[in-house]
Amino acid sequence: MLPRAHLALLLTTALGTFASAQTNPGDIALTGFSTTTFGIYGGTAPATGYPTSGFGGLSQTILWDDQAPTSFLIGGGGFIGRATVLGPGSVNYTVLTANVNNVAQMSWDAQHQVVFADFGTAQLHRLDPTTGVVTPITSGMQPWGTDLTAAALDPLTQDIVCGGNGGLFRVPAGAATGLPFVSGLGGFVSGIQFDPQNGDVLATVLTVNRVIRVTAAGVISDVCPPFAVPGPNALDLDQNGELIAGGGTGQVYRIPRSGGAPVFLLNNTQPFGNVNGIAVVGGGGYGRAFGSACNASFGPAMLGASGPFLARSTVTLTSSNHQAGAAGVLVLGLSRDAYLGIPLPFSLDSALGTVGCSLNVSADVTFAGVAAGAGPANLVFQILLPASFQNQQFFAQHATLEAVPGGFAFSNGIAFRIR
Repeated sequence: MLPRAHLALLLTTALGTFASAQTNPGDIALTGFSTTTFGIYGGTAPATGYPTSGFGGLSQTILWDDQAPTSFLIGGGGFIGRATVLGPGSVNYTVLTANVNNVAQMSWDAQHQVVFADFGTAQLHRLDPTTGVVTPITSGMQPWGTDLTAAALDPLTQDIVCGGNGGLFRVPAGAATGLPFVSGLGGFVSGIQFDPQNGDVLATVLTVNRVIRVTAAGVISDVCPPFAVPGPNALDLDQNGELIAGGGTGQVYRIPRSGGAPVFLLNNTQPFGNVNGIAVVGGGGYGRAFGSACNASFGPAMLGASGPFLARSTVTLTSSNHQAGAAGVLVLGLSRDAYLGIPLPFSLDSALGTVGCSLNVSADVTFAGVAAGAGPANLVFQILLPASFQNQQFFAQHATLEAVPGGFAFSNGIAFRIR
């Protein structure tokens, strides 16, 4: 977490490098059923192979470490290990733990611990990557039964969404038992991620060859046409929030976040064959809405964000339904829980005479702007994020002067995580 006193300074810090030359944002790391080798695709096929001294079992999944950007965690049958890239084709590999059965998918939690699905035991576990200690998250009978084939931790809520045979399940943050979420998917869920702008669950369903989107209300839709990705068996998001999916015979595709036909990238040859794990360098950032908005001149002052949510990139915040020329401010803060000792969200109605308006973020830094165009107009701010924002979280909200009760409109909040 950034120190509050340094937030404004860091927004003007000179740009630095993202990582060392061995990995770059957008590089795609790939695992297949190998006991020794993983690959990295840097935009030019074929992928570069990285042979190791041996994993200790068949590899199943891979996870990029944003706090050690040349490093990947690899998991599979009886192991989780760390592979640190030293140069093209050169890697240092160490085993972190052998105290697992068969690792299906891994995620980082808020404490930089590894949450993983063990489909050998059909339970969730947590690994301390420093000590190698594994502790259980779930225990006993679970709604997915003996089929736990995928799981991912929601980085905003810290809930864990799990996949099994035909369904998705949600384990609330801190809970030890899952709850049914959606069913009737028609096959085994093989990979799970979260939309970086709205938090929808994204998933690959192996048996029926689907890549799906599931809203918080449980509405299911296809991100791309069924069978467009044959045998989808792995899923991650790139630094632009687009889906990277692996096919059962080695194909790797990029799928637009908004949906549509997949774009073929390569046939995996390092290792040759199935792609069952994908990790994209620079992926995992988000700018997701939370809290409520009150009315501006033409309706709720709805705020959204677009990325990439990546250090040294520009993020754009846009709120809608304002009167033309409305003066506004962008509020940036380090907390959505408290400001000056006051719990957030804090209702502003009694103080300002507004209706349904709240302060959703701590007001640590503000920038002024004007809503452009004819009403309903948009208020737009663009922020160039320096390298110092890598791995940081912060929050944003818009406020405008409007012809509404109390003379002010306040948007919902946006939670940012920058990679």
